Amino acid sequence: MRTLIVDDHPLFSDGLRLLLMASTTITDIACCASGREALDLASHTPFELVLLDWNLGSAPTGAELVQEFKLSLPRARVVIVSGESSAALVKLAIESGAVGFVPKESSSALLIDALAITAHGGIYLPLAVLAAGELRSTGAAAPAAARTTLRSIGEVFPELSARHIDVLNCLMRGMPNKQIARELDISDGTVKQHLNAVFRELAVQNRTEAVYLLAKSGVRFD
Repeated sequence: MRTLIVDDHPLFSDGLRLLLMASTTITDIACCASGREALDLASHTPFELVLLDWNLGSAPTGAELVQEFKLSLPRARVVIVSGESSAALVKLAIESGAVGFVPKESSSALLIDALAITAHGGIYLPLAVLAAGELRSTGAAAPAAARTTLRSIGEVFPELSARHIDVLNCLMRGMPNKQIARELDISDGTVKQHLNAVFRELAVQNRTEAVYLLAKSGVRFD
């Protein structure tokens, strides 16, 4: 899996690279110290995984970087590895298109588990955020943080139509509405209609709550 680490602390990025090489099958790893350097590299290198420090201390912002990566690398999984880990920050990262958020204070084992979840098409959110009041509780199953065996959307939510599952698969990849429309060859208005129907079926109010529910339920995207 071609991987890009973006962090302005060389000691941390070097340590993360060594951890990945020692504990996973990932061997093709590039490191960048700035967002602009990373975007330039991503413009001509098909990375499949991006591990991004949220606060690089200079423009672009973390949210802007995630969105730019989703445009230049639409199939890549962007996972935030951050020294900050408030519920509001995690929510913003997921809204921007990230499929995971790992606080830097986490153990090496937890990081590897989180990457295994995202590699299998799941979304990883830290347990503290899943319990935080800023994201509405939906009464779903135990958090996906404790499992790497994930099920398809149709298995977990059999009441959803095939088209609604298609839309949710795009949503879990962090795609904005316009990109979902292009991916499924439908109009922006149709995407909105499908999303509203999906939110009603899942008993959530918006895409962030939908992603939160899917993460808790141990769902993978296909």
